[in-house]
Amino acid sequence: KTDFINFISDQEWKSIEPVSSWFGPSSFLMSSMSALFQLSMWIRIMVFLADCICPSKRHRPPQYPHS
Repeated sequence: KTDFINFISDQEWKSIEPVSSWFGPSSFLMSSMSALFQLSMWIRIMVFLADCICPSKRHRPPQYPHS
């Protein structure tokens, strides 16, 4: 807490370079990364739902022929 107060009161923040516009939250790069992350989450949800509706063979118990 003391370091933060000294950082503000001594105006050390003026010596820090601002973040490049490429890495700003509203930049094209960050917006694209956010969209890709959201897409990957939707894909994971869809795969989970598809596996619940139609389970893959690896989740089914083995079927043995009846004698």
